[in-house]
Amino acid sequence: MAEQAWFAKGTRFKEVMAGEAMEEFRRVCPDKIYERGAYLFHQGERATQLHVIASGQVKLVVPTAAGHERVISVVGPEDMIGEAFVLDEPRYRVDAIALTPVQTCPMNHAQFTRLALHSPEFVLRFATILATSLIGCREVLSHTFDPVKVRIAKVLLDQAERFGESDGGSGRVVSLTTGLRHDEIASMASATRVSASMAIAQLREIGLVEGSRGRYRIDIDGLAEYVEESLF
Repeated sequence: MAEQAWFAKGTRFKEVMAGEAMEEFRRVCPDKIYERGAYLFHQGERATQLHVIASGQVKLVVPTAAGHERVISVVGPEDMIGEAFVLDEPRYRVDAIALTPVQTCPMNHAQFTRLALHSPEFVLRFATILATSLIGCREVLSHTFDPVKVRIAKVLLDQAERFGESDGGSGRVVSLTTGLRHDEIASMASATRVSASMAIAQLREIGLVEGSRGRYRIDIDGLAEYVEESLF
């Protein structure tokens, strides 16, 4: 059941964990640095830490029987991974690999327990993050059977909104540099590499995406409008 891996994206961690809760968190959770390509953890290892991503990008991967990788998601600043550390027999369900240099704030079970006992505010805000993540997961599941082109568009839109940089022009057009290959983008959308490449080519034709090989310019507003119109 490895693909049931949990992670929380778009948590607004700094905003939600403001004031006393953030002070307590920073006090017990020192930063840790990972180079590009380094593993934060491997699937099947004992889960000992929750990681809050401070900077960089991490891909969550399920190794396949054929020796390939299936990318479940890419997480970045303020996202959380590795929550299995709270279980009785915790094991990580995915490989977590740094796509870029990464800085995290790791927290083990003992640190989490101390925070929970000494800072009720931390517990309440942590619960808020988990509840928000659960709502997001349900929304993702509701769109599992969207057309391939729409699923690919959603992946690119998510990456552009989270990791893109404004090119300074009019509208919300961003430059996106990603370490993801077409086959990895495809796996995030539960699609084949061929269908993903075709979908990206079609999005180029209508002017919503430019570029290739990990360097793109993406019209965020246009792509969001395309996704919305395609679903109704």
